[in-house]
Amino acid sequence: MIRRDLAALALALAALPWTTAPASAQDFTPVTDAEKSDVLVLRNGDTLTGDFRELTRGMVTFKTDAASTIYIKWPRVVSASTNKLFEIDLDDGRVFVGSIAAGERAYHVILYQASDTLEVPISSVVKMIRIKKTFFERLDGSVDAGFNFTQQNSKVDLSLSGTVRYDVARNRARIDFDGTFSRQDSISDIERRDLTASYTRVFGHRWIWGAGGGGSSNSQLGLEQAWSAGTGPGRLLVLSNKVDLATWIGLFYRTERYVGEDARSTIPLSLTTDFQWFTWTGLSTDVSSQLVISPILNDSGRWRVNFTANVRRELLSHLYLNLGVTEIYDSKPPVDVNKNDFAFTTSLGWTF
Repeated sequence: MIRRDLAALALALAALPWTTAPASAQDFTPVTDAEKSDVLVLRNGDTLTGDFRELTRGMVTFKTDAASTIYIKWPRVVSASTNKLFEIDLDDGRVFVGSIAAGERAYHVILYQASDTLEVPISSVVKMIRIKKTFFERLDGSVDAGFNFTQQNSKVDLSLSGTVRYDVARNRARIDFDGTFSRQDSISDIERRDLTASYTRVFGHRWIWGAGGGGSSNSQLGLEQAWSAGTGPGRLLVLSNKVDLATWIGLFYRTERYVGEDARSTIPLSLTTDFQWFTWTGLSTDVSSQLVISPILNDSGRWRVNFTANVRRELLSHLYLNLGVTEIYDSKPPVDVNKNDFAFTTSLGWTF
């Protein structure tokens, strides 16, 4: 049953209006990758001509004929110019769709968006993502898989997770799946499944509005099936080339069914905090965490906590090692089961 429901949710998400680029994008003519006319001027006086691919996590991905693809720390760039179409994020939360050119002053760039221009310090630009032609080209994400085996008690642990993102202009959409399975002699099998989908709209002054939903099951907690959906406002507290920090509050409606119990409805008020820290290297290291605290409004004294943390180290281009921990706590579960569930996973992953 839960597999059919998960598939139905995924199909429903595809119908949301995520595939339309901003209207301002129509004022630009896309430039092919073959036209390598982008220019970077570095702090040491070097000038590079090539193809500006992206700016993320404080690093510029730049392709040249002489050196192929290279990675440059953004603070070492004095000026940058490209007439390709990008989504450009500033550290104050503003989002532009356009191109950039060298500013009139050092360490400044001019942003071009349709008929509007704005000169800003280059340090205020924290992300530049190329807006590609088709929906599928704009997708990115990752897939993780893990396996552990202990011979002494024939213990087998399997994990599979994945993320698909679609970001364009002020719109952020993503789908996450996480599943684990554990089998051991003389102990009941443990299964966990989570599927979540979210959509975020970024407004001025770092304010955001989010909506999301998903389903889950957890045999360790006696949870056969749960579905929830909700919405609420949030704010980007820190947005930089090293750290991202955001928080939002949402009112949710949740249905849940525990082993031996009928389905029931709850109304969680969820306060979510997301944190991410990353390094300035070609092979990156990312540390991320999410904390969700949810008092249950229609069940006095009951509240839940979900915490996840991950350390991801890139081994090769697109290939990484991930270490993750998850803690789920329910202060007053409706059946006599464990109040908490802790899991540690080690996996290899691939980004696309």
